[in-house]
Amino acid sequence: MKNSIFPALRVLACGLLLLTGCAKDEVPSDSDATVVKDVFPYHLTTEDYNDENTYYMLNDNEPSEVFFNNSERLFYTDQPLQMTFDDDFFFQIRFYSPRALPNVVIWAKLDGYDEQFKLMELDKLMPLQQLRVRLPFDTENITAYTRSGKKIKIMANPHLDKESLSFEVECDAPYWKTLQSIKLHWRIYFSAYNTNQASWKYPLRAYQAREAVAIALNLTYMFSTDEFVQALYGWGPFYGNDGVTEIPKDNVLNNIRAQKGLRFGHCTGYYGLGGGETFGLHEEVFYEHYPDDASVTNTIFHELAHCLGYGHGGNMTYEPQAHPGWPTLCHKVYTEMGVRKELPIYSRRFLHTRYVDGRYASDGSARHYHFPSKYIIEDPELDEIDGGLGSGNGYLGTDLGEKENATALSFKLDYNTAGVGEKDYMPRGVSVYGDKMYVTNDIRKANLSWDVYDLSTGKPVHEKRMTQWTLPNGNAMTIGTPVDIIRSNDKIYLCGSNKTVLVFDADSYECVSTVGIGFDAVGLAAANGIVYAYNGIARAIPEHLLSRGYAASSDNIGTNNNNSITSDYNGNVYAVSYTAKKLIKLDPKHIQAGKVETADEIELEFSPMGAAWSSDGRLFVSFDGNQTDKKFCEVDPQSGRIIKDYTTIGDIALKNPAKCIIRRGTLFIIDRVGGMALYAVPLSELK
Repeated sequence: MKNSIFPALRVLACGLLLLTGCAKDEVPSDSDATVVKDVFPYHLTTEDYNDENTYYMLNDNEPSEVFFNNSERLFYTDQPLQMTFDDDFFFQIRFYSPRALPNVVIWAKLDGYDEQFKLMELDKLMPLQQLRVRLPFDTENITAYTRSGKKIKIMANPHLDKESLSFEVECDAPYWKTLQSIKLHWRIYFSAYNTNQASWKYPLRAYQAREAVAIALNLTYMFSTDEFVQALYGWGPFYGNDGVTEIPKDNVLNNIRAQKGLRFGHCTGYYGLGGGETFGLHEEVFYEHYPDDASVTNTIFHELAHCLGYGHGGNMTYEPQAHPGWPTLCHKVYTEMGVRKELPIYSRRFLHTRYVDGRYASDGSARHYHFPSKYIIEDPELDEIDGGLGSGNGYLGTDLGEKENATALSFKLDYNTAGVGEKDYMPRGVSVYGDKMYVTNDIRKANLSWDVYDLSTGKPVHEKRMTQWTLPNGNAMTIGTPVDIIRSNDKIYLCGSNKTVLVFDADSYECVSTVGIGFDAVGLAAANGIVYAYNGIARAIPEHLLSRGYAASSDNIGTNNNNSITSDYNGNVYAVSYTAKKLIKLDPKHIQAGKVETADEIELEFSPMGAAWSSDGRLFVSFDGNQTDKKFCEVDPQSGRIIKDYTTIGDIALKNPAKCIIRRGTLFIIDRVGGMALYAVPLSELK
């Protein structure tokens, strides 16, 4: 049966790493014993896995001919760990799990010997690992240790066959107990179905097959629990296809237990196609089911109802408002178990499928990996996989671009220095990095610009003017309205128009990336490897993942073109909210959950236009001159109260101060209408 997709199709997995090293065989009673081949158990650490003994199933490069081959890729949900011994004396494990299993012991029983003996100890069995190790039963007399502690000698026998050995797993990890509690013997396999039909035109890919393993384990675990059975009998009623006849709960439970399996495929034009063992899901259905993703499960349980024999007439698939049925029940239990971390694969972070390059998309556009989690799931096991919700693997550090022991600067930059007409230059944004200063100009008629100045002589020397460039896609672009600019690490970031942050190489000034953010940002800041683009909403852009767009967003704090954003020397970022009269600290602790949180707030006396922190923790704020004569002041960073008015600094009388930063022991502050200049003032003058 078909579950129709809406007109607008909604559309990344951490790589499965190959670990290197050589296999070691160790005597169990002595960790320092000499490595020998004729003593069991073999002890393998993760460093011992290499290309010779380990292959990761369903990796992105695995040919579809392999994962559509039932003899190669098929498992039963109550037996996700497969162990075999072949005629070439290879012992093989296939572990159908997107989650690792620690502290695994393999016991073996050999025909002709009374007791099991310890064959292998694995510090960690990796997700979707296929492990192959040759056992030299044919050529070596092997010493082994039985369950009762006896030391035995297994005599060489070249005539052993694959039926001679049986195996048993021992593991004290809670995850193994979870897998062991799955009672449903569902066959799970994969298919391209019929690619000549529009619904199956785009066949299942490896990343979707990995997610299918997770879905299958989660479903059969949930259906195996007493909690689900109790919820089933406490729910209802369920109605048959006539919408009137009530379905006995026993029938539903028996149909679940009688289900033979699911053959996963990828379908288009419909969110799902299901019936019998056919189980086709559309792209995002494979990964949005997690509580810490969109937590949307309707299609999965709708199609599963078809597999269990139910049609569209009752509330096993579609649910009249007055009769919530099967999809709602299953979603409730599934989500609650996931949030409690009871499902086998309870978080999207085990697979990170939204990170996968080359995912299906309806319009061929970039596949942004951001998606806010409905529920936050924190867990040390997940942190070990991806580095944590806040920091993450691969994130760069904070790069202030400070020049050590630099002499403080003092100058005025206006149209004269810029080399343009008097009414054609009014600075808007400024960033200083070492001996470079980057300034946006938003008033130069019909030819707005961002400019680079060299500060090595102590005065700004114009180096380059940018008014147009070539985008990464090869198209020419003329600058829109440049508002703010920053440099972090080896990139320059520019915002202002086209709802885009433009990224330039800091050496060549070539445009290397564009990041769509959905609004025209009025402020940029960078800290801890994240660039924040802000105007009411803050979008967080990881500097090491520019091609994947922004990763997280804040709630709307209040959009206003006078907003800005700033960072301190400790890597804290503050949204400068004009309307709320606050500095609002942004907290990236859940950035990999797609969320930028807000933390402490500094309440101010007037509406701020800009803010800057010194290296010793002093806070300076420029205020709207229409609200107060105190246009630029030092402010107490705890209370927000004005400490001292610096509207006049020496012979500088600020008219409408706005964006300001502190670098090189220097305050760089832009004076807007009436001033139309950028001033560099030694911080020593603000005592």
